[in-house]
Amino acid sequence: MSKILEKIQNIWKTKDIRKKILFSIGILVFYRVLAAIPVVGIPADALSQLFAGSDLGDLLSTVSGGVLETASIVAIGLAPYINASIVFQLLGSVIPKLEELRKNGAEGRRTISMYTRLLTVPLAILQSFVIYSTLRGFGLVDQLDLLTLTAMSLTLTAGSIIMMWLSELISEDGIGGGSSYLIFLGIISGIPGTIKNNLQLMDGFQTTVFFLFAIILITVVIFITQAERRITTQYSRRVRVGGAKDSYIPIKLTQTGVMPVIFAVSILSFPQMIAQFLISKDYSEKITEISQKATILLTNSYFKNALTFFLIIAFAFFYLTVVFNTEELAENLQKQGAFVPGIRPGKSTASYLKKTALRLTAVGAIFLAIIAILPNIFVSVGLMTTTIMSGTGLLIVVNTVLDMKRQVESMAVVRSYDKYL
Repeated sequence: MSKILEKIQNIWKTKDIRKKILFSIGILVFYRVLAAIPVVGIPADALSQLFAGSDLGDLLSTVSGGVLETASIVAIGLAPYINASIVFQLLGSVIPKLEELRKNGAEGRRTISMYTRLLTVPLAILQSFVIYSTLRGFGLVDQLDLLTLTAMSLTLTAGSIIMMWLSELISEDGIGGGSSYLIFLGIISGIPGTIKNNLQLMDGFQTTVFFLFAIILITVVIFITQAERRITTQYSRRVRVGGAKDSYIPIKLTQTGVMPVIFAVSILSFPQMIAQFLISKDYSEKITEISQKATILLTNSYFKNALTFFLIIAFAFFYLTVVFNTEELAENLQKQGAFVPGIRPGKSTASYLKKTALRLTAVGAIFLAIIAILPNIFVSVGLMTTTIMSGTGLLIVVNTVLDMKRQVESMAVVRSYDKYL
């Protein structure tokens, strides 16, 4: 215990790390203040009434940052930004120009980021109108005049842009990934209330199972997230006594992190939102009937779990091609005079790394998908009455905490080396 306290004390004494931690805490405070400011034109309980009895609110709250049902100025949160990111990453596979930009290093990534920000604005405006129109169709809000409607839409859009800006500030000057950090804050903000409500409804045995399952699941998630394969490399130009110096390339079991889970939840929430919108408008009996059937299907626990399972695996493989450029890695190794023992430098090394990453991702993606749906399965079959958070929420929380831990530790190591320079 004393070593842990000493380690925390040493980290806090490091000026750069302390500044990043304080900056992240400042973003947390600012974010929660924004989440408490109501938006004009939408009653505070309107959205909670709309999503009562369905899991659509939980899905949208996950990708928005956990503040959708508060009807605040940041209610739609990061959802438009995440959807814009998904659009450009999918288009990057079919549009050569975007693929070229993606391969063009930091400059190309900055250009794609700019396009993503620009697309976020119309998507935020569209989502604000869809939310209002759906609420209006179900009679949960009064019809707004043009000025109030415009103010409501612009406020929600501005709130979404602010959330996007905060996420980028966190990525640059804070601790953790920007989007995942804000989503993480939204999820954990609801945990105390959930635990309190659950303890009031459960008996002693259910409470024991509840916490035991939570501890086991968190332990498994940490183990899977930290698991990696280390591919040995040798640097022929760095010689020590006995031969070339060995190093390694770490490839994680979950190389893509938690982004496939976030993308899957975002995609899953979109058709449900459209179906609710069509039902509220009551265009015709046929459209309403199809929308109702689609809603019933998408909220069916077995179908939803199966679709979530498939989407997480699909996005894990897709996102791997975005974040893990084996050709660039093999080229850098060759330039540095490094090689994988038994593998020829260049294309053979890139092919070997790609096959290894795909095999690990196949295992890691299945584990992620199982963990994402496991709490829902236990609840649906009656083994548990409820969970502290969804499986997807748990994955986001644990991965974000571990990512923050890794960043702090790596910065502490770098600062400790700096003292000897």
